[in-house]
Formats: sequence, structure tokens, C-alpha cells
Amino acid sequence: MSVSLALIPIALTLRAVMGKDQFHNWVDSIQVMVATSFENEQDLIQTVQSAGYDAQKFGGSIKTHLNGEEQFFFWEFVDGKWHAIFEKGNSESTIQQFMQDLERRSQRKIFTGEYPPAGSQLEKEHEHVFPTNFRDGNILTRTLKEFGVNPIQGNHGDISCIVQGTQLTFRQHGDSPFSVQIKNAPSLQDIYTYIADVDDEYKRCVQAIVYEKLKQRAAEKNLSVESEEVLEDNSIVITLNIPG
Repeated sequence: MSVSLALIPIALTLRAVMGKDQFHNWVDSIQVMVATSFENEQDLIQTVQSAGYDAQKFGGSIKTHLNGEEQFFFWEFVDGKWHAIFEKGNSESTIQQFMQDLERRSQRKIFTGEYPPAGSQLEKEHEHVFPTNFRDGNILTRTLKEFGVNPIQGNHGDISCIVQGTQLTFRQHGDSPFSVQIKNAPSLQDIYTYIADVDDEYKRCVQAIVYEKLKQRAAEKNLSVESEEVLEDNSIVITLNIPG
């Protein structure tokens, strides 16, 4: 599991949505770890910077950009060695060009691991599928509408929509929570943002439905609302007036 991803604030939100184990498994599945011969952190930073690239400390990792601000990866110290952690789906040719460029400019062998890994196939499309906490299709549809998109219900119960050019398709098997397939997201950060925002909106819709039903049941029992208080976590405390 990549430590760098866990340090991104929005990723912490996504980890809460997916669950710790599922999040770690998903992170492992979308990354390629390549071992290097760097002796220490200072050697890594000096070598990368002397080759014309940046090497910014990021928590316990080091971040390097490949193509301006659009594409980057992390260096991490794992099992006694520094590794380059690349995201699957990024430009394979760009990464290979960077590796060759770094070794040519430093005039030594740096990458001791293989890229791409032997026997593996890196994702050619920006497509990711992972689980969510969403269980109710009607609430999910309402959530997406209030989120500002136009969800389309498929013949098999699939719910799909387009968010800023990125396609999200939610699928459910039996009574299990929905999974979501995301195609063509500009970056992992955008994936985190989309899912975290939808999750927040889904929770708000669930709370609104519970709130509406509570007030309806109170009215049916001739109970009046004495006061309502919205707390810092956006939960609502309702005080009912019970006839004496």
C-alpha cells in the first residue's frame, strides 16, 4: 500500500467510504512499485534534481512531477529500499522516458525493478471499479440529481451519469452495496473528489429522509416540534412536545 496516497486528505475520506481493507487493496491494485539503487534520501533528491526534475518532500515520501503539474509520482522507502511508485493508467511511454532520462543524466543504473512488470498488463484506459457504502438505489438516484447530474437508470438496475466528462456507473448485486465504475477521470485526485462528494450528499439525503419521516410520524401522533438544532457535524437534534 502506498503511504503517499494515505496522506492525501481526500483519500482519508475515501478510505472511510470504502473501508480500510478494501481501500488498501484498491490502492495496491492501481500502482506499480519499482525498486531503485538509491543509497539514501539525499542521494535520491540530489540525483533527481540534478537531472532537472523536482523532488519535494511529502510526509514520509518524495514527490516528483513528470509533465508539469499534470502527472506526478512518489518515491517511498519500503523494505529497506527506495521505490518509485507509479500509477497504472498513466502514460507508460512518459514513465519509461523519465527512467531512461534519469539514468542517462546520472550515468548509472538506478532502477533495479522492472517497468512495466513482467507478465502484467497496465491499464490502457482510465477505468477503475471499487465498492461503496451505497445500498438504496432510490436514495442514490436522488443524491445524484441533487448533486447536479442527470442519472440514467439502466435495464439491469445500473445507475449511470456523467460528471465533468467522467462517467460513473453504479451497479448492485443482490442486497450488497453498490460498486462504482469510473471511466476517464482526469486523475486519482478527481476520483477521490467525485466519490467523497457523492458520499457526503448521499448521507445528507439519508438524513433528510429520516428527518422527514420523523416529523411525519410525530404529526400522526399529535406531537409538535418544540425546537430543532443543527450540530457542528450537521446532525439535527429535534425536541418534541409531548402533550401532558
